[in-house]
Amino acid sequence: MKNTNKIRVLTLLLVLILPFLLVPVRAQNPTIQVSDPTGDDKGPGFYGYPTADVFKPGIFDIVKFEVYVENKTVTFKVYLKDTGGNPWSAKNGFCLQNLQIYLHTDAPPNVPARSSAIGLNLNFDPSWAWHYAIILGPCWETPPQPIPKGQCAVLYRPFDEVVQGDNFKVSVQGNAIVATLDRSLFDQADPANIKNWRIVVALTSYDGFGSLKVRGTSLDKGDWVIWAVATATNEQKLAMANAIKFGIEPRVYDIAVYSPEYPNGITDQEQYQWLSSFDVNTKTPATIPPILPQLKAQLASVAQERDNLKTQVNSLQSQISQLQSQVNTLQSQVKSLQDENSKLKSDLDALKASTMNTGTAVGLAIVLLIVGLAVGYFLGKGKKKETPKAPQ
Repeated sequence: MKNTNKIRVLTLLLVLILPFLLVPVRAQNPTIQVSDPTGDDKGPGFYGYPTADVFKPGIFDIVKFEVYVENKTVTFKVYLKDTGGNPWSAKNGFCLQNLQIYLHTDAPPNVPARSSAIGLNLNFDPSWAWHYAIILGPCWETPPQPIPKGQCAVLYRPFDEVVQGDNFKVSVQGNAIVATLDRSLFDQADPANIKNWRIVVALTSYDGFGSLKVRGTSLDKGDWVIWAVATATNEQKLAMANAIKFGIEPRVYDIAVYSPEYPNGITDQEQYQWLSSFDVNTKTPATIPPILPQLKAQLASVAQERDNLKTQVNSLQSQISQLQSQVNTLQSQVKSLQDENSKLKSDLDALKASTMNTGTAVGLAIVLLIVGLAVGYFLGKGKKKETPKAPQ
C-alpha cells in the first residue's frame, strides 16, 4: 500500500513537472557574432610560435567571438582553435594567452579615449581609439593585481579607472575564454547601442616576466619568444629587423574586428595588411585600421604634385631673382645716364652762358668800330674844307 502511494505521488509530480521539462530552453542569441579566419595566427602574415612543447598549434588562433548584451550583464566570448589547456593551473582556467578587447563606444566627446594598445605595439585610428579595454590573463595572485603590473584580468575605464572584483568574472567554456561584466560598468556608454561600437579583439602570448606581460619577439626561433620571421621573405625580414630595432614590431598573433564598417569581421589578408602598416622611416607602430592603400596612393600623388609645385615655385623664384638683378643693373645704368645727362646739361648751360657773353662783346666791338669809322669819316671831311686853295 505504501509503495502504491509512493507511485501515485511520483506520478503526480511527474505530471506536474513534465510540461516544464518539455518546454525547450531558448538560448539567447548573441548581439554580435563574428567569425575569424582559421590559420591566420601569423601576426602580419609570417610569425611563428615559440618552440616549447606547451605552445600547441592553434592556441593563438581566434576563430570566432560573440557579445551578449543582457539586462544586467555584458558578456564577451572569444573562441580559440585550442586553448592549450591550463598547464600551470591558473585561476582563470588558462595561462598561455594574453587576450585583449578594446571598445570604442558611443561615449560623449568629453570622455577621453586612448589611441595605443597595452604592450602590443599597436595604435588605433582616432575614430577607433578605446574608451574601455578588457585585458584577460591567467591570474595566479592573491589578492589579484591588474595586468600589466599584476597578472589578473582587469577592465580599464575612462578617466583612468581600474575595475576588478565580483562584477567582473572570467572563465573558460570549452575552447572559449569568457568575460562577463556588470552592465553598469559601462556607465559612459550605452551597451544597447553596441552594434554601433567598434571592437578589436587581440590575442598574443602571455609572459609573466615580459614587458607589460606580453611575450617578446625575436628574429630567431626559440622556446619562449615570438618568432617574428618564421615564413618571412627577405624584404619582410629586413622590415621586421628594423621594426624590432625601433621597438615598433606588432606583438600580436591574431586580431578579430567588429564595427559598422566591418560587420562580418576582416579577412586574413586584411589582418596581415593592417599589422604590417608599421613605418620604420617614421618609427610609427601599425595602425588599426591603417590608411587604405588607395588613400595612400592619393596622398602620394598629392605629395608629388606638391613637390612639382615646389620645384616650379623655386624656378620662378630663381627667375624673379635674375629679373631683379637685371632690374638693379638697369637702374644702375639709368642712374649713370641720369648723372651723365645732368653733367651734359650743366656743360650746355655753361656753354650757353659763354656764348651769350661772346656775342655781347662782338656786338659791342662792332658798335665801337662803326662809331670809330663814323668819327673818322666826319673828321676827315672837315679837314678837306679847311685846306686853302693854291695861288694862281
